[in-house]
Parts: sequence; C-alpha cells; structure tokens
Amino acid sequence: MIKGLENASRSMLEKMRNLQIVANNLANINTTGYKREIPFTEYVRRGENQPTLQLTDFTEGSLIETDNPFDLAITGKGFFAIKTNRGVELTKNGKFKVSEDGYLVTDDNEKVLGRSGEINFYENITGKNKDVKITANGEIKVDGNIVDQLMIVKMPAQKNLVRTENQKYYLPDNNYTPAENKDFSIKQGFLEESNTNPVIEMQAMIQLEKDYEAAQKMVASMDNLMSKSREIGKV
Repeated sequence: MIKGLENASRSMLEKMRNLQIVANNLANINTTGYKREIPFTEYVRRGENQPTLQLTDFTEGSLIETDNPFDLAITGKGFFAIKTNRGVELTKNGKFKVSEDGYLVTDDNEKVLGRSGEINFYENITGKNKDVKITANGEIKVDGNIVDQLMIVKMPAQKNLVRTENQKYYLPDNNYTPAENKDFSIKQGFLEESNTNPVIEMQAMIQLEKDYEAAQKMVASMDNLMSKSREIGKV
C-alpha cells in the first residue's frame, strides 16, 4: 500500500509539472518565435525519482507579414545565431532592430551574428534613406552592396539543447554547424508566430486536471485505508 501511495504521489507531481508546461504554452500564444514545450516527463530510478526529459516542438509557426525590413522569419531547418553572455545562442525569433551604434540586435539588445561576426552597418544606413534588402540565403544588402550574411545554424540534437529565456536555445559546448542554403529560406518583412495551438493546449489541460484529481483521490483513499489499518492493529 505504501508503494501505491508513492506511485500516486509521483503521478500528482508529474501532472503538476505538465500543467505548468501547458499553462506556459498558453501564455505564449502571441509570442514571436515561441516553440511549445511538449508536456512529457520521464522518471528514472536513481535512488530517487526525478524528471529527466523535456521536449520542445520545433514545428514551424505561421508567418505574419509586418513590412518591417528588420523583421525576419526562417522557413526550413535554420536558426538565427545570437551573441549572449553565455556565448552563441539560437532562436527563431527574428524580431530585430538596429541599435544606436549600428548593430543588428534583438529586442533585448543582444547582437545578431553574421558570417563575419557581429553585424554592423552603421555607416551604410545612418542618417540616409537607404534600401535594405535581405535575401533568401541571408545576404544583407544596402543599396545593392553586400554588408554581411546572416549566420544561420542547423539545429543540433534536441537532447543537448538548453532552453533559456526569450525563445533562445544553446549548446553547452557552443559547437554549432552552419546551415546550408538548401536547408532554409529567409523571409524579410515577416515574423514567425508561436506554434502553440490553443485548442490542443486546452484539451491537454482539461485531461491533466482530471488525471490529477484522480491521483489525488487515490492518495486520499490509501491514506484513509492506512489510518483504518492502524486502528485495527490497536484492537
């Protein structure tokens, strides 16, 4: 009976974690480039049970047109490369802008990387009405002149990716492989929306709540039986 109580309590903890994942997915329905987490937790015995697997759904979200030349979306297998304080990180969130000192940066002012390093074209566009074009293979052109080319990276094995804030991911060893042109296409003036489906997430939340309640009732029932067995033992 104690074993059954342990299993039921572990089930409750798993359902609580999965409910948090689903709630986070729902909270990010309108977040650019967000990739939903799959509510799946695997437990392995290592003296104690602990969650060891968390998956991300990397299917593409819908593209929305913005007409902003620095809004970019990737179709295919590529990721944008961003310089952060942890090193190089990957993202599908292509909502970029030009900083005051001419760098192409994310919304939180982290620098976007090109083939030549940090992308800076201050002298090319500042104070002038210049035509900025970004081609399907990531070449950045100002009035027809190539400034740089976006560094687009292939997604490594998912099990090694670490998910961080603001829709970014990284490898602890920072060992990335550049994507080939055939693997992706850049869409200028577009953003990729979240791939979260609210109907699917709500269905998952309802089922998880039912499963949690069932496990909770089982714990209460077993606890009641154990209390009665102790009373019988005293007679």
